[in-house]
Amino acid sequence: MNRYSLLLFGFLACNASATEVFVTPYVGYSFGGQGLDVNDADYYRSGKAEDSSHLGMMLGFTLSPLSDSYFLYSHQQTDLLQRVDGIDQRLDELTVDYWHTGGTLYFSRDNLRPYITGSFGLTRLQPEQSLDASSYFSMSVGLGAQLLLTDNLVLLSEVRGFATFVGNDERFDCHQSQQCAWYYSGDTVWQGQANIGLKLQF
Repeated sequence: MNRYSLLLFGFLACNASATEVFVTPYVGYSFGGQGLDVNDADYYRSGKAEDSSHLGMMLGFTLSPLSDSYFLYSHQQTDLLQRVDGIDQRLDELTVDYWHTGGTLYFSRDNLRPYITGSFGLTRLQPEQSLDASSYFSMSVGLGAQLLLTDNLVLLSEVRGFATFVGNDERFDCHQSQQCAWYYSGDTVWQGQANIGLKLQF
């Protein structure tokens, strides 16, 4: 059982006594992605994950009429860009996955419910040419609103910001067969998401 399965199992076990569950598939647009610097022995260049669409899922439990907890998974398939002479150039394909647990606080019990949310967990970064993927601790905060459509169906819209703490890691070396020596380094990768989804309550 890998670390992600253990994280999900622990989350479900801790919330087994909750009376209401929900599942929220969502889609959105990821933007920002600054903080992945591209380096080798000859140059130092800023890098970023290209803005692109993503998809995700939240599985959670209602704790009270004004709060809930959840497990979040988000997947983005994009490109790693490096800035050369003021122009962003594609360096490699990049997969960005978030595995988080978090909570939401609602400001109203009406049909339209604004909220604030926060989460923490792991970010998995996987360049196509990398020897392997690496996972880092990350956190997120967000603002949004939910509109009750029926007793069991809710429309969700939110904006969320992620901070991934890379810490000048140098493990993203290319495959030796690629004959390249660049690697990624940086302290924190910042990325935003704009999401829309449908929440199914049971």
